[in-house]
Amino acid sequence: MKKLLQWVKDRMSYFKTIFIFSIVIIVLRELLSIGKTISFKQLGDIFQDIAIWKIGLMLLIGLIAVIPMIGYDVILNKILDQKPKKSFLIETSWMINTINNIAGFGGLVSIGLRSEFYGKEKDGKMVVKALSKILIFLMSGLSIYSLIAFFLVTFGHTNDYLQQYWIWLIGGGLYFPVVLITSLIRKDEYIGDINNQTRFGLILTSFLEWTGVVGSFLLIGILMGINMNPIQIIPLFIAASVIGIVSMIPGELGSFDIMMILGLSALGINREVAVAWILLYRLFYYIVPFIIGTIFFIKNLSHILNKRYAGIPRELTTALAHKIVVFLMYFSGIMIVLSATIPEAFSQFEWLTRLNPLSFHIITQLPAILLGFLLLIMGRGIAARVKRAYLPTIALILITLIYTFIKDFSWGIILFLTLLLIIVIFSKGELFREQLVYSWEMVTIDGIIFLALTILYIVIGVYNLPTFPHHKNHFISFFFFPSEKIWFSGFMGILLVTLFSYLFIRYLEGSRHKIGTPLDDDRALTLLNTYGGNTDSQLIFLKDKDMYIYTNQDNEDTVLLQFKTLNNKCVVMGDPSGKKEDFPAAMEQFINEADRFGYLPVFYEASEEIVMFLHEFGYDFIKMGEEAHVDLPNFTLSGKKMKSERAVMNRFKKENYQFEVLQPPFSAELIQELKLVSDEWLGNRKEKGFSLGFFSESYLQRGKIAVAKNQDNRIVAFANIMPTYTKEEGTIDLMRYSKEAPSGVMDYLFISLFSYMNDEEFTYFNLGMAPLSNVGTSRKSFIQERIAYLVYEFGSRFYSFRGLRDYKEKYATEWVSRYTLYSRDSFIAYVMIALLIIDNAPIEKQKKVHGVRRILINRYHR
Repeated sequence: MKKLLQWVKDRMSYFKTIFIFSIVIIVLRELLSIGKTISFKQLGDIFQDIAIWKIGLMLLIGLIAVIPMIGYDVILNKILDQKPKKSFLIETSWMINTINNIAGFGGLVSIGLRSEFYGKEKDGKMVVKALSKILIFLMSGLSIYSLIAFFLVTFGHTNDYLQQYWIWLIGGGLYFPVVLITSLIRKDEYIGDINNQTRFGLILTSFLEWTGVVGSFLLIGILMGINMNPIQIIPLFIAASVIGIVSMIPGELGSFDIMMILGLSALGINREVAVAWILLYRLFYYIVPFIIGTIFFIKNLSHILNKRYAGIPRELTTALAHKIVVFLMYFSGIMIVLSATIPEAFSQFEWLTRLNPLSFHIITQLPAILLGFLLLIMGRGIAARVKRAYLPTIALILITLIYTFIKDFSWGIILFLTLLLIIVIFSKGELFREQLVYSWEMVTIDGIIFLALTILYIVIGVYNLPTFPHHKNHFISFFFFPSEKIWFSGFMGILLVTLFSYLFIRYLEGSRHKIGTPLDDDRALTLLNTYGGNTDSQLIFLKDKDMYIYTNQDNEDTVLLQFKTLNNKCVVMGDPSGKKEDFPAAMEQFINEADRFGYLPVFYEASEEIVMFLHEFGYDFIKMGEEAHVDLPNFTLSGKKMKSERAVMNRFKKENYQFEVLQPPFSAELIQELKLVSDEWLGNRKEKGFSLGFFSESYLQRGKIAVAKNQDNRIVAFANIMPTYTKEEGTIDLMRYSKEAPSGVMDYLFISLFSYMNDEEFTYFNLGMAPLSNVGTSRKSFIQERIAYLVYEFGSRFYSFRGLRDYKEKYATEWVSRYTLYSRDSFIAYVMIALLIIDNAPIEKQKKVHGVRRILINRYHR
């Protein structure tokens, strides 16, 4: 025996799984059985004859009738000496009792479920003792009502038909006194060991439970307007319940229904009315509370699974629910507008009607158009995950539900809208954004849908004009429209929706919060001097970008990102600057904050290290080119390869050209001299900023400037040396020369800079990007990179891609890949357009344009 008990104990988890699985099967089976007994068409007809406030009251009565059963679980937890959270207790108790109502088996299902949910942390024997006390008193309320019903039948003025049930009533009535006496006499731990307070509480709970059952049935009948005598109905109801429970039939189906229909007919109530009464009772006491219990079950199950699997199940289900609700709203909106636009098509083709989840029969043209487009608009807010869209969406679904009840009752539509409402509520956690930034991607999708539907509606209106020449051979019958008046009402609906769409989008946009802050010179410079930077760091002082500073737990600024915003894209220039250990935390915070306010970061010219990190955030990437690095300690002009460069240096030395590195601050005269060189180099072109420095005195005053002077000591070329706030990497920004500068002046300037920076103990010199270099060379590359390869190969007519690569090749000792990373929610075409807009925006328009693209030290090649 001990071996058997141990074997059972070792496999208890399997038995629990089998039990739960069995309950699910039983419940599903009984729901199917109930479904067979419920005619949705009949219910629809019934509801059309009952006032909506009465239906609402029936729903409330059914919910109130379930509440007393929570007392069982309150008492059980007191016996077990445990105090679960009130919310957990109410939700779990509701779930157990409503499942038990459907499954039946004389309360055995509820005992098993209570053991599973409340007995996990207690000794098994203690749980069994507590549950046995609950079990024996479960039917005491029914037994009390059986005694009452017996006296009504025996001594009251009841119908002769009810006399035949006296034996069932006396049998059910004897249960309570037998159990009460047994619990008082016996002293065992399972039945007798119970105090008077607990005993009274269980009896009261059971009595209130059955008061709710009987009361809900009677009140539903009263609200239906049935002329009845409660003194005759109660004995019939109790007798039918006793027979159903004794038969152990789940939910008392079959025997209860047959007895009640026959009994009510014998009491003079029309058979169809009796069936409708039972249907409404089933719906409001069994089905609706069970649906709520199922929601509680899913909630608690998801909580358990989340706890076990680190929150992943909830994330997956809410994300899936969000996608489903977006699809349903867009699909429903499109189908409703189409049903109002081409009504004949929905009449001719049945499959179209089936596709339309909200196929109203009496809906007029204007409401149809309004509802369809409103669903699309609300769908945009939900798709964009904006918090502000939640309540308007709930309101729209509720209004549609009310409209369905009043105008065109349909179970299919009600179930669809209820499901949609539940999914919207369930996916509320996905609506986390504070505002809508109406992106180009959103405009494209919504524009195609709205424009297509509107054009179709207008075309059909024109097609149906009396003056339009209809060609019978080519006439499409489902384009036929009922009347011009109906078409015009729909067109007015489109105009109204257009206005509402604009207002709703503005509502979702809010006050348009922007992330980041304008440049704070002192704060940025302190961070760079403390933690270092890179070749892009100095660009922040152009003052044409916003900055985002990450502050660590010690309230210290450690990481700087510089970016500009175009539409919904915050384009970050290069790698972050500052403390490398904090880069992951800083980028994660930046991405999360941008996401919360509806922006999508784009990281331009990021290193491979950044690519690997951002890939974890679901970012796609495209290689933008390679950056040329010169190994300064090992750079030399010796050898056959550098023959021409040696000749250049010898020529400039022979012609008495001088190389100097000037230290700030610079005089106004020097700045003016540099300005003349810069203007000659620019010619008719405009300064373009952001990715490269533009001529700005305040910017140039921040670093050294390398100049080439001719024999007359005039500056003919210059390059500003960018502080990188590190001793590893040196680079320059503006490289400009005058018309009188001889050919090769840039080679002279570069080589002189290599020597100077080597003396300054820099490790390598950054020559900047060769755009699209070595991009898409493999047949297995991304399609966008293959397209970039074609641009590289055949775009030299517009930009010297290959020439720039070849020029830098003669100096470079290493090529480092650089990438652009973008969210998968962005269209790559729009990402590239944003980059191109910024790169080509004249500096005087930079305040109006936000974005980024970088092509480094190559302006003199343009």
